[in-house]
Amino acid sequence: MSFTLWQTLTMGKRGKSPSEHRGPTISDVASVAGVSIATVSNVLRGTRYVGPQLQQRVQDAVATLQYSPNSVAASLRERRSRTIGVVVPDITTGLFPAIVRRLAKRAAFTDYQLILTDSQEDPAWERERVRALIRRKIDALIVIPCRDDSPMLEDVRQSGIPAVLLDRVASDSDFDQVLLDNVAATAEGTRHLISLGHRNILLLASDPSLRNIRERIEGYRAALADADLLKSENVVVVGRNDPDDARQALLPVWAGAVKPSALFAVTQSLTIGALQSLWEAGLELPRDVSLLAFDDSEWFTALKPFVSTIRQPTDDFADQAWAMLMLRLNNDRSPTLRTEVHASLTIRESTICYREPLTPAAVL
Repeated sequence: MSFTLWQTLTMGKRGKSPSEHRGPTISDVASVAGVSIATVSNVLRGTRYVGPQLQQRVQDAVATLQYSPNSVAASLRERRSRTIGVVVPDITTGLFPAIVRRLAKRAAFTDYQLILTDSQEDPAWERERVRALIRRKIDALIVIPCRDDSPMLEDVRQSGIPAVLLDRVASDSDFDQVLLDNVAATAEGTRHLISLGHRNILLLASDPSLRNIRERIEGYRAALADADLLKSENVVVVGRNDPDDARQALLPVWAGAVKPSALFAVTQSLTIGALQSLWEAGLELPRDVSLLAFDDSEWFTALKPFVSTIRQPTDDFADQAWAMLMLRLNNDRSPTLRTEVHASLTIRESTICYREPLTPAAVL
């Protein structure tokens, strides 16, 4: 906004006492954005849906005026803390950091504040952290549980706090949830490797007791079945989602007489372990083994060869969860909300057409 426009808005305020002049108001934001005060309020508090163009106009006006809503006063009026708890299994890896960043952007133009906690993939620690958030009188929760049947869910249920679960959710959950179509995602990745001529495709999985991991194994098997390759099924289960566990589980595979020509790792951490095992075994990527990852990361394109991957839609996860939570915070009492988001295949340099292994005679 130009200086002239802001000067016009503030004309007549000169001469007022400091207590009367409190900076830009919600009325000023509405005037600059060319919308009603109600529309500004809906954008800032997420109380009703506002189209993307109007949202952007309000956000631009807020940024230009450096408007800051009085969240303390709003909290007192509404008897809300204006805080939302966000719980993730590990803030350092996988899709979790990207989801948190997106949620922070969604909250930035409202008067809600996020409180983030990391459960460290430990159900007992997760439960204690969630209980602490509940004691702080948060208004709602967005949780990626460390287990499908995490014991903290009972605490959330008893508290009555609105909650949305992402990614790891039991099939019979009564919570609102945003899920990935894991079966379709892993089937697409497996079909990609099959289309390159690979027949001995190893799937590296972490913990099948998690629903999302079970579904990824299911998608892999479905693609093999469609190609009449079920007899070539090759699943290595690591247990923990830990790079070193993955590395150790794969070293005997690379020492075997018949090696897989392709490897599909179903988490980012497992991909790290897979790469470490390949380097330790003296194998070259992708000449000796094609590698397909699940999840994406900046470092996938930092080292050569760039890693092909199934990219999860982190923005969709966050946006859908935020929209559900806003509905609940505005007293929507409809039955359990559930939505599914979809991943995409990103082909880079780590997956290539199958090559027959060189025999000793061919080497000579």
